[in-house]
Amino acid sequence: MARKVCELLLDILAPVSTGQMFGMTGDTLNPLLDAIRRDDRFEWLGVRHEETGAFAAAAQAKLTGRLGLCAGTTGPGALHLINGLYDAKRDRAPVLAITGHVPRSEIGTSYFQETNLKAIFEDICVYNEYIHDPKQLPRMAQQAVQTALTQGGVAHLSVPSDVINLEVPNSDLTRDILIPQATMMPCPAELQKAANVLNKGGRIVILAGDGCRDSRDELLAISEQLNAPIVRTLRATDVVEYKHPHWIGGLGMLGSPQGVTALDECNTLLMLGTDFPYSMFLPSGATIIQVDIKAAHIGRRCAVDIGIIGHVRATLVELLPLLFRNPNTTFLSQLQSQRRKWDSRMDRKASLENRKTVPPQAVTRLASELADDDAVFVVDVGEITAFAARHLRMRGSQRLLGSFNHGSLGVALPGAIGVQALDRSRQIIALAGDGAFGMMMQDFVTAVRYALPLVCIVFNNHKLGFVELEMQATGFPKYGTKLVNPKFSEYAEVCGGNGIKVKRPEDLKEALTTALATRKPYIVDVEVNPDELILPPKLDAAHAWGYSLAKLKELFVEQEKK
Repeated sequence: MARKVCELLLDILAPVSTGQMFGMTGDTLNPLLDAIRRDDRFEWLGVRHEETGAFAAAAQAKLTGRLGLCAGTTGPGALHLINGLYDAKRDRAPVLAITGHVPRSEIGTSYFQETNLKAIFEDICVYNEYIHDPKQLPRMAQQAVQTALTQGGVAHLSVPSDVINLEVPNSDLTRDILIPQATMMPCPAELQKAANVLNKGGRIVILAGDGCRDSRDELLAISEQLNAPIVRTLRATDVVEYKHPHWIGGLGMLGSPQGVTALDECNTLLMLGTDFPYSMFLPSGATIIQVDIKAAHIGRRCAVDIGIIGHVRATLVELLPLLFRNPNTTFLSQLQSQRRKWDSRMDRKASLENRKTVPPQAVTRLASELADDDAVFVVDVGEITAFAARHLRMRGSQRLLGSFNHGSLGVALPGAIGVQALDRSRQIIALAGDGAFGMMMQDFVTAVRYALPLVCIVFNNHKLGFVELEMQATGFPKYGTKLVNPKFSEYAEVCGGNGIKVKRPEDLKEALTTALATRKPYIVDVEVNPDELILPPKLDAAHAWGYSLAKLKELFVEQEKK
């Protein structure tokens, strides 16, 4: 039986995708939507902005490893996908974007809504092509999907309006998509070199990245054998439960003092599955061993003494029998003591006792405590990223998603829509500042439309808080950061969901408990203390001086106004 282009595309996608496609239909994509309507293997989720669709597809891909799907029609619809697709690119999430295009006979004539999509998408994609002729199927679609899955990235297929509904000639090239399951094994000689260094003992630290995600047991076994504290990157926050005594703290500006100290004072660093970009936090005088599946990542951020190309789990399985037990327990014990002091400090920050206003840290910590053991937190960009990094206490099979490499404001609500659509029974919590939530809030109505019981917690301080901190840290007075917000809780009700406003600390727990138990789309609009500071794990003289200078400038500006 002959299949049309849009139908054969779905046949190829069904076995390897999440089975859900996000986008706005119309014009060139109408045949595709009709094919989805007739296909029980797929669910179409119509969003109010294509950027939401791309973020949602990326979140699904990050969570599951399966192919996320999004679509945009000719010209503006396709262009609206771009920011969300960049997020997928930066996190190496497999996503297929299907876009419409003008009729073949009009390409190159400045036709209505014509854009050079192939050129525009080139920087985003690992595969990027037009389908000019039905004969190009199934090969082209198979290549697109295969490349996205094997390389971890975005594939893009653009289909002209006079092609998408044509019949595809029979082909003997139809095949199953190969889902990557091969393990890249480390070189034995390099493993032995690494073991020789690690067996010297001393102050050994492990820096764990997202590449350790399927290696929790092996990671902890190596850590215990070496008496090595594990410092985590932000993306790896949920790799090991927070309570584990070797899970010592985070690294970077949003990290913890003990995490920074660990790398400052180690004599051997074992980097596992991370391309941590902030070189200033990596040690300069230590012996560094780096394990990664991508050769291009080895030595990209710092001088590496031993590079091992391989999957983290396979590498650790082969490495463990080669290791002696490190007798040095003092270093780990000192860092654990620092961690206990840091935890106590963070507990005080997150306390609601004797508070007149709601501290944002308390909102984050309380959400963490009330959440299910398999909840997914989708965190936006800005101050909320710091609160999540320092106050979420991950446990069980909880996951943390965000735009941690692309750093795009507005990701929390769309990402939550994506992962909630996969499993409407799972608890999904979006954490966003008022500035970030306001960027994509139009799609809260999409959550209502598709009965997605996600909870959006909006940290409302009526300003772009992180931008304000950046200005002050570099000596600029705050300017242009104030926000005028709608009543988010009432907006939730207008959309058909539930909403609640929280102003008093004593009302916070009940509000969050109710929102999480209601199982309907919910916005909890919390008026948080706007004067909370996010300090880096180490405050250097330059930042302290910049902040002081900014405050002086603000004072003079206010005096001039008077």
